[in-house]
Amino acid sequence: MNTIEKQQRLLAKTLKQLRKKDHIPKDLITLLGETATLQLDSAQNISIDLPDLTLSSLDKQKDDEKGILTPGTLPLDRDHIAAFFSHLIEKITKHATTDPQNRFPGPMVAAAKLIETAYNNKEIDLDRCIDECLQGSGPIMAHWAERTPKAPATLNFLVRAAIEPSLTAGVTALAEWLKKQQHPSNQEIRQTGTCPICGSLPHMLELREKEGFRFAFCSICQHDFRIRRLACPVCDNTDTDKLKFFTVPEEPGFRVETCDICKSYIKTIDFRAFDRESLPSLNDLESLALDFIAQDQGYSRATLSVWGM
Repeated sequence: MNTIEKQQRLLAKTLKQLRKKDHIPKDLITLLGETATLQLDSAQNISIDLPDLTLSSLDKQKDDEKGILTPGTLPLDRDHIAAFFSHLIEKITKHATTDPQNRFPGPMVAAAKLIETAYNNKEIDLDRCIDECLQGSGPIMAHWAERTPKAPATLNFLVRAAIEPSLTAGVTALAEWLKKQQHPSNQEIRQTGTCPICGSLPHMLELREKEGFRFAFCSICQHDFRIRRLACPVCDNTDTDKLKFFTVPEEPGFRVETCDICKSYIKTIDFRAFDRESLPSLNDLESLALDFIAQDQGYSRATLSVWGM
């Protein structure tokens, strides 16, 4: 079984688990599931040119709080992103009429139709949208959030979804190059929560192996990297009296870690006691109930999900 087939199998299992959750809208699961399937199907059609890096240039850029690149300089296949963006919009806008029994979220369909018209009329600059998504925000995203108030994250979602296959391919290639070069950024336990590739904060954590090694998943490039076990990944607080976590019986395999210094929380996947593999982008949705509990206790999330929501 090749890598794509393994990912497809894992995606199918995760979607099956998601559909058991009564509090998660079925139309949202359908949307994210079909989007993730499109992303996997397109993964072999990506061409990535790595930036011109040398070990000496990386050492000059090295900073304990930053990555070797910035989000805006991550290697991407922009032609692939443009093609995927158009294909995804078309699929969403036509889905309501071709499959009325299993619709995508209605407000997102309506918003996607507006965005499709504007994009076809060259009113939306996709390259600028890509740059804004990688930076986390910008005037174009803000404009379309106001223009589509019933589904304000639609453009952000569409662009982030289109970027993901290219971003994953580029970051994977870059990480493999760093590993061959035996560069410290690919080997050390990260002393901060920021990504060693792009310097962004994580959107989710995972505990692995019997020792409970702690790994973070970058909210922008989705690179996974090992970090310290007893420290806040957002503010680097190491005062254990200010670091807490909680679980709920209804969400086995998940826990929420909180910090009373920065008042942030981050969810952690711990499937070590279960016969399950993690798929953080969808596990984030599966554990949505924990977000509500953490926010009710006065904590906030430092990043969006990888879906831009």
